Amino acid sequence: MVRSARRFPELTDFVALSMTRTMRLLLSLLLVASFFFGCVTPAAAQAPGTKLRVATRNLEPFSFEKDGRRVGYAAELWDQLSRETGLQYEVQVVNTAADVIDALKNKTADVGVGAISVTAQREEIIDFSQPFYESGLQILTSGGSGSFADSMLALIKNLFNLELIGMFLLLLFTMLIISHLVWRYEHKINGDQWPESYKAGLWESFWWTISTLLVGGADNKGPVGVGGRIIAIVWMLLSIVLVSLLTASFTTTLTINTLKGDISGPGDLPGRKVATVKGSTAETWLTAKGATVEPLATVTDCVLALKDGKVQAVVYDAPVLQYEAGKLNDEKLQMVGQMFMRQNYAFALQQDSPLREKLNQALLKLSEQGVGNELRKKYFGEDQ
Repeated sequence: MVRSARRFPELTDFVALSMTRTMRLLLSLLLVASFFFGCVTPAAAQAPGTKLRVATRNLEPFSFEKDGRRVGYAAELWDQLSRETGLQYEVQVVNTAADVIDALKNKTADVGVGAISVTAQREEIIDFSQPFYESGLQILTSGGSGSFADSMLALIKNLFNLELIGMFLLLLFTMLIISHLVWRYEHKINGDQWPESYKAGLWESFWWTISTLLVGGADNKGPVGVGGRIIAIVWMLLSIVLVSLLTASFTTTLTINTLKGDISGPGDLPGRKVATVKGSTAETWLTAKGATVEPLATVTDCVLALKDGKVQAVVYDAPVLQYEAGKLNDEKLQMVGQMFMRQNYAFALQQDSPLREKLNQALLKLSEQGVGNELRKKYFGEDQ
């Protein structure tokens, strides 16, 4: 080999030059790679002096302002999570859950904190941490525990409706015609029972008409002429039909008006006027099930609309709905049925967020320490 090197000095120089260039290229690639990973790392492990942008909305008891501090189940859990992971943050308050999702999608926020439901539709555009609270939808209604006076007032309102009033007017008009016809045929041949005077005779005839309608006839009183008896036969047959129609109309009206307040589960909601928070998962579900949805700005607005009789029920996340109804201390407000459309709350993140794994590890650690249980007792008075 030494002889070859001495014999071909140009070849030796070429090999040395090629190795030098290769080493330089490898060094350059290493420098570029280190620079690249150095730029990416601060996003996952927050760069000094920067703060995460946390989007939230005011929704008791998960995130709300009290005595100048942000408190609530989700807000306090996030605060402990940020201290566990060493992350600093600043809060920006938005109006709805949809605004939180949009902020993450548009990358104007890094984390969404609150009662944010994990759904397949949202998972397509953002990421979520591990769930920290299991919830679901539930129904709030008004009624069932009112006073006797309230019950009687509701019954009177049911009776005085256009359908029943129309049936009574039709019956009265028919009775007046029958009474007039019976008097016309009878007063000439049966003056003792049907006086000649139209006013007195019509009253006697009307008494016979009512008696026939209610009990099938009047004692010691009845038409004796052919014309009068024909009218009497027609009236007896007609009264059977009219009583049946009136009874059916009365029963149907009372049943329908009673059922308007008889909501015991999700199956009773289609066709009913139901309030919920605008843009929520509850609104989507109610629309799909055929309910008449009344979307309002806040849960408080929904509950007040129910109290005022503007809607027949409120459907929203069970813990939030129960918390809001409890604040009013109204015995007529009742949570009915079991939770349905079960869902989980989690912290929302940008799509492919490098924070996800770090937050999940810290969440598991806090869960093992019983932090979630303490917050549950504090805000819901229950232990999981």
